[in-house]
Amino acid sequence: MEKTLELVFTKSDGAKKTLSIADPREDVTLADAKAAADKIIAANVLTSGGVALTELVEARIKTVTVSVLA
Repeated sequence: MEKTLELVFTKSDGAKKTLSIADPREDVTLADAKAAADKIIAANVLTSGGVALTELVEARIKTVTVSVLA
């Protein structure tokens, strides 16, 4: 099973941008995700199409089961 932490941000133009982080810690919490998102926003180092990220909208864990056939 593969897990990904997804942080969904609102951009300054109102659109949304999802940042995916592979293999998050098993004990990651909403507080951890919010703290990381706040640092990303404050540092202003990530943009999407030149548009700044302004607010965390959602943090979620995505779990995918991969079955190799051959």
